[in-house]
Amino acid sequence: MFKYIIMSIIVALFTACSAPKPTQAPSWYTSKPKDFKFFYAVGSGESITSAKNDAIANMRNEIIQDLNSKFKNKTTKIIVDTQEIISQIIQENEKLINTMSLSGLKVEKTAKYNAKQLILLKLSRKAVFDNFNAISLERFKESRLLYNQIKHTDPLIKTYSILNKNMELFPKLASITQAKETTLSTDVFKDIDYLNTMIEQYSKLKNELSIYLLSDMDSRIYVKSLKDALSSTGLKLNPKSKSDASLKLIITSDTENKQEYGFYRSKALVKYTTYDLNKNKVAFRQHTFSAKSRKSYRDAKAQTIMHQKSMISKLGVFNFIGVK
Repeated sequence: MFKYIIMSIIVALFTACSAPKPTQAPSWYTSKPKDFKFFYAVGSGESITSAKNDAIANMRNEIIQDLNSKFKNKTTKIIVDTQEIISQIIQENEKLINTMSLSGLKVEKTAKYNAKQLILLKLSRKAVFDNFNAISLERFKESRLLYNQIKHTDPLIKTYSILNKNMELFPKLASITQAKETTLSTDVFKDIDYLNTMIEQYSKLKNELSIYLLSDMDSRIYVKSLKDALSSTGLKLNPKSKSDASLKLIITSDTENKQEYGFYRSKALVKYTTYDLNKNKVAFRQHTFSAKSRKSYRDAKAQTIMHQKSMISKLGVFNFIGVK
């Protein structure tokens, strides 16, 4: 009896060792399915968990690459007129997809091959779209509220200031809009039309609008940092009028100097007045800057420049010069 048991074990071991192993990976792994209802991804690893993580990473990467190609190859219907904007959208694509909800993710198939665990995952496109749509509604709500502040009677610099602020949202809006269309081939014409209208209006006004800064002798130290701030918004700083949208910003100041506990204190009331080509005042604001020094009044006044820079950063340059 014992002899038969031993023989049975030997036969079982021999049979297991000689069992045929797959000579190639399953077809679903080498050529994953494609359809309009699901995203599919494959992965491999030492375990089911590691294979699943690999597949998820592959899925995210494939969606990102698909989205990015729409903008890099300019096959998107959204107007993207500069490489800078494209780069910003690509960054937003990566953020969006890498934080994308995986609710409804399912394991479709698994297999063993060459001591590796293989896996096929699928994710409902409708579930992904619903998630993107919720994000889109919030983003467009913020943008449209801002855009609707524009009035035809406003000075052009106010319109530009609103559009400039709204363009900060443009990469996120373009990313989520294209993601929705790519996910479910849905009609996003309304959102695309809004984005294209906004960027065309902004680009046109940026090409027409220019501003030139002038100051009296006592206020020259306040010109450079303000120039830098205005230039960073895309505004052209041009001494010659480019069009009827050309502006002049005049900087004047009154300075009060006095000694205070062994310090030289300088306090300047600085006025910023912006005129259009017809000499109509389109913006005005004044600020008081103060600083002190142990060296001289001149050194104290020079330090008030830092106060101005801080105010520009805090308020935003258009608010700083009184654009309302």
